[in-house]
Amino acid sequence: MVRKWRAILRQRAKAPHPSEGVPNGAQGRKAAVGSRRTASPVDRLADLGATQSAFPEFIEPCHPTLKKRPPDGADWVHEIKLDGYRAQLHIYGGKITIYTRSGLDWTTEFEAIATAAKDLASHDLVMDGEVTVFGKTGLPDFQALRRELAKRSSPNLTFQAFDLLYLDGYDLRRVPLIERKRVLRELIGDAAGTIAYVDYLELEEGEPVYRHACKMGLEGIVSKRKDAPYRSGRQEIWTKTKCTKRDAFPIVAFVEKLGAHPRRIASLYLGRWEGDRLVYAGKAQTGYTLTAAREVRERLNPLIIGKSPLSHPINKPKATWVEPQVHAEIDYGGVTDDGLLREPVFKGLQDVSRAAGKPGPTTAAASIRVPRANILQLLPEAVVPSKEELANYWTRVADRALHFLGGRPLKLVRHIHGTTFYHKGPLPPIPSEVHQLRIEKREGGAGVRLWVDDLAGLLGLVEIGAVELHPWAATVDNIEHADALIFDLDPGEGVSWAFVVETALRLREFLEAEGFNTWPKLTGGKGVHLMSPLPAKMTHNAAHAYAKRLAQQFASTDPDRYVTSAQLSHRPGKLFLDYLRNGRGTTAVGTYSPRARSGFPVAAPVTWRDIERGIRPDAFTIERPPKRRAVLASAS
Repeated sequence: MVRKWRAILRQRAKAPHPSEGVPNGAQGRKAAVGSRRTASPVDRLADLGATQSAFPEFIEPCHPTLKKRPPDGADWVHEIKLDGYRAQLHIYGGKITIYTRSGLDWTTEFEAIATAAKDLASHDLVMDGEVTVFGKTGLPDFQALRRELAKRSSPNLTFQAFDLLYLDGYDLRRVPLIERKRVLRELIGDAAGTIAYVDYLELEEGEPVYRHACKMGLEGIVSKRKDAPYRSGRQEIWTKTKCTKRDAFPIVAFVEKLGAHPRRIASLYLGRWEGDRLVYAGKAQTGYTLTAAREVRERLNPLIIGKSPLSHPINKPKATWVEPQVHAEIDYGGVTDDGLLREPVFKGLQDVSRAAGKPGPTTAAASIRVPRANILQLLPEAVVPSKEELANYWTRVADRALHFLGGRPLKLVRHIHGTTFYHKGPLPPIPSEVHQLRIEKREGGAGVRLWVDDLAGLLGLVEIGAVELHPWAATVDNIEHADALIFDLDPGEGVSWAFVVETALRLREFLEAEGFNTWPKLTGGKGVHLMSPLPAKMTHNAAHAYAKRLAQQFASTDPDRYVTSAQLSHRPGKLFLDYLRNGRGTTAVGTYSPRARSGFPVAAPVTWRDIERGIRPDAFTIERPPKRRAVLASAS
C-alpha cells in the first residue's frame, strides 16, 4: 500500500515541466491528456446515468465531511488528500477556463495548466481536481504552491484530476464514481504531468490506509463511495480523515465567552517551552461541554496573574493570563514555520509540573532557536501578524509597494519562534525569489543584503519571517550613492500630534526653498517621515552631512521646541528632527512596510492635504492599506 502511494507521488513529483522542452505541457504523453481523438468514451455511459445536457456553468463542488475515522467496506475507495487549491477545469469549444472552489476565474493564474489542457481541447468537459506543487520531499507543498502563484507564470503547477463531471454533451454527475474515474483515466492516462489522474486504493478497511498515509507525512485521506453520484455541497458520500498529532501544552491564558455562563471558556492560549523560555504556540478553541469548561476554569482560577507569563509578551487584550502550571492535551495537524500549531483542538487536561522536571513538548519548530549572532536588537514589545496575514497583505499591495521597496538593499525585522528582532549576520536558507547582494560592510569585511523585485520576492521574505522591511536610500545597481534624504519627525513625551503636523508643513516649506520636492510618509508609529528625493545622487557621507546641516538649520529657528540630538534626556517636550536615517547602510521603515505593533499599522505614503487634515500616523493597517501610491518618487 505505502509502496504504491510512494510510487504515485514520486511519479508526479519527478514529472518534467514545459520549460524542459516538451511542448504545451503535454510532457511526452501521447495517450495522456487526450491525443485529440474524435471518439468519446462517454458513449457507453448512457445506461449508467449519463444524460444529454447543455454545457454547464461553474458547478458547486462536492465537499467531503470531516470524520475521525475512515469508513470500512468494499463500497469505498480511498484517495490521497492533496494539500493545494481546489479547482475546476472547463473546456468548451476549445476555450479553457479554470475556476477556484468558489467559482472565480483563475485561468490566468493557472496559465501552465491551461496550456497543458489544450491537448484535451477536442473534448467538451468539466474536471474536478486540486492545483498542487510537489515539494522537495515529493509531497504536495502548500507553501511552495503559494510562492509559485506569486510568479507571473509558473511551470511548476499541476492539476491533479480526481473526477469528471461532464463530457462531450453528457452530464456525468449521476454516473457512479468508479465509472466516472474510469473514463477520466482513459482521457488523461496514468503518466504524470501538468494534468494528472488521481488514483485510488480499494481496501475493505480504511484504517490501515489512513495510518500509512499519516506515516508518509501526507495531510490525510479522502474516502468516497464507489457507487455514488456527484452531489454539490457538503456530503457524507465523501469523507475526509486528517492526520493529527497529540501533545500536552501549558495553558498561558483563557478567554471567556461573552453572553454565556460566567464560567464558560471560549478559547485557550497555549505555550511551548524552549529551554527556559516560554513562547506562544497558538490558540485552541475549546468547544467542549459546560461541565468540562467549568472544570478548566476552576483549575485555572487560582493561577490568574496580572501579566503574560510568556518570555516575549504578545498583544491579546481579551486574555486572562495564568501561571503555566496546567497543561492541555491538544490534537493538531502540524506546526507552521513560525512555530504555531495548525488546527489545534482541545481534548482534555493533563497535570504536568515543570518544577518536577516535566516541561511541555518541544516540537520540531521549538527546537530551532535564533542564534545570538543574528540579533542586532531585540524587540520584546513587538506584536506581529501571522505569515498568512502578511502574505495576503503583500499580495494586495505589491504593485504599489514595489515602487518604493523594489531593487533596494533591505534591513529586516524578523519574527522567528516567538522572538522579534532586527536581523544581522548569517542568513537562513533563502527562497530563490529573494535576491542576494554582496557588499563591503562599513566596519570592513564582506556582507550580504537581500533585495526583491516582485511579489514572489516579498512572499519569500515572509517565508523567512520578515515582518518589517527597511530599505536603503540607494538602489542595488548603485549602492554607494544616495538618491534621497530622509527626515524623521519623532515627537518626544508630551508633544502633540498637532505640533508634529505643524512642523511637517513648516519643514516642507523650508526644504522647498532649498530646491526639494518633498512628500510625507506616515510611519505607522508616532511620527512622520519627510522624503526628499535628491536632484542628483551623492555619496552617503555627503548625504548625511547635507541632511544634518538642514536639520540643524531648521531646528535653530525654534530651539525650545526642536532638538537634533538622539539622547532621550534632551527630548522631553521636544520634537526630535532625526537626520540619522541618512548614511551608508542606515535605513528607515519602508513605504508600505507593515509594523510589528499592535493593530499591525503600515508605513504609508500620503498627500500634503492628508497631513493638513491631521491624519494619524497609524491610519493605515494591513487590513486597511492605502489605495494609492500618493506620490511620484523612487525612494522610500
